[in-house]
Amino acid sequence: MSRLQERIESFNRAFEILSEAVNAYKNNCMNILTHMALIQSFEVCFELAWKVLKDYLDENGVKVYLPKEVIKEAFSFEVISNGQLWIDMPNARNSISHEYNLDKVNSILINISGEYFQEFLQFKAYIREFHS
Repeated sequence: MSRLQERIESFNRAFEILSEAVNAYKNNCMNILTHMALIQSFEVCFELAWKVLKDYLDENGVKVYLPKEVIKEAFSFEVISNGQLWIDMPNARNSISHEYNLDKVNSILINISGEYFQEFLQFKAYIREFHS
């Protein structure tokens, strides 16, 4: 099994956990434990997603190493269609653990359970094509 295939399998497992966290958050958005589960599962899912992109690009002869570089190249290769949203994700990941303003935290949680989750759902469907 290639590194790309291993990462895709890891991403798929992480996505299932994120999906459960999103459902828990939507059922009880006031529960602090669901906040923590949503944040942590998002962080893991994003980390694996950009590494899937990196490995895919690497297999196609493109050498990039940093998340934002990988995202830009993946966008130019049309592996992802919403480049700005993917650029926003690491910013959210980096800021959430240092954010103490509850309005900002709630805004990020809404983005994770909405836009980011939907983007990962589309990504999961797309990467099925190169998981063989």
